[in-house]
Amino acid sequence: MLNFTRPTSTASATDLVWPFQGRHLVSELMGSPGAPIPLGQLMSDFPTVTDITPVGFLDDKPVFACILGAANMDVMKYTSGNLFALIGRIAGEQFDVIGRAYQLLCWERDHRHCGRCGRETSLADKGQSRACEPCGLSVYPRISPCVIVLVTRDEEMLLAAGAGANRRFYSCLAGFVEPGETCEQAVQREVMEEVGVEVDDIQYHGSQPWPFPGQLMLGFTAKWRSGDIDIDPDEIDEAIWCTADNLPPVPPPFSIAGQLINGFLTSLS
Repeated sequence: MLNFTRPTSTASATDLVWPFQGRHLVSELMGSPGAPIPLGQLMSDFPTVTDITPVGFLDDKPVFACILGAANMDVMKYTSGNLFALIGRIAGEQFDVIGRAYQLLCWERDHRHCGRCGRETSLADKGQSRACEPCGLSVYPRISPCVIVLVTRDEEMLLAAGAGANRRFYSCLAGFVEPGETCEQAVQREVMEEVGVEVDDIQYHGSQPWPFPGQLMLGFTAKWRSGDIDIDPDEIDEAIWCTADNLPPVPPPFSIAGQLINGFLTSLS
């Protein structure tokens, strides 16, 4: 279990670290997927280890995240992959913790300097924010709220394949909440913009942190009210009405989309 209080001490060689190269998490080849690695080991095996960022306390021990240099790694000792590849391979709680590590790493990197005056910032408020002493600006980790919605019509679900997606699967419709907009308004707008359908009876289901790199997915269900599918090709490759008997490849059950889909299928049985 992770304690979200961030360590204020400097990481030592024995402290555990989640290491990243770009968007890829590096793991030991013979270890458990996503397990943190001692900092001293990484410093011995990689030419550069930078941006050591406090994350929290794992089993009462401080844990950090870091960036590894782009040099070739020893493929007989380490492996790497993006966070999405971990979904379904590790427990949901562990995925969320690693996602927190990546989000904090990105936040620290992007806010080393003040966005108002350009001066260097430093950790403040027990490590929960970065503050600029000259102008007084404090910046906390940014979370972008997104709605994701399963649209249903009797025993059918409206699922869509995203434009240009590397993995061909069909999921719920989703999009960012815009300034001045409620989540329910965002659901109606996103569905209309992406597939040309009107919905009502919008019901909240649950949420999931989504570290790609810093979203909070707010899950909803909604019922079709009117309209035929008319996709936005910039966002959607294809959208189809599906039943339990003709379900295409869908996201894994751990994801919020998988939860919405499985929840609807269960309600029909």
